[in-house]
Amino acid sequence: MPVVPASAPESFGARQPEASRAMIDESAPFPRVLILCIAVTGGVMTAVVAQLALARFGLDLGAAWRALLGARTGQLRSAFAWWAIALASFASGFLIAAVAGWIGRTESRIAPLCWIGGLALVAGLAPVGHAAVQPSGLGPGANAALGIAVLTVAGLLSLLGAYFATRR
Repeated sequence: MPVVPASAPESFGARQPEASRAMIDESAPFPRVLILCIAVTGGVMTAVVAQLALARFGLDLGAAWRALLGARTGQLRSAFAWWAIALASFASGFLIAAVAGWIGRTESRIAPLCWIGGLALVAGLAPVGHAAVQPSGLGPGANAALGIAVLTVAGLLSLLGAYFATRR
């Protein structure tokens, strides 16, 4: 008797269950999960850029965190900085998911334009990284906790924006 591998049930005429075939959308060129991952990555990168831009304008989150216990103006500046980062990550997650979904539905003739746009975006982000300001006066642990908090909020909000862009 020949030995048949267990991973080949279709060779015996077994059919794929209806439930698992219904979950596969073969007409969609990009799976929704891929679009969500692209949007979350872009949203987190946008939040980092927003954090650097706010620091250039004197709205450093480390300084704002220290000012939370101080005067009302420090609290207002802190709230503005957090809301600006949240809005930037939500909006960029929404826009990136909408554009990625649109690109997935269009013809592949615009693929070179997408690559050129991506290269221009990366080239545009290089000066932003070089223009980073000096770190705030917080300790390394507090600075790391602040960075993790910003990235977590940005990731969740960009995922939420991408979800709204890709819902059916």
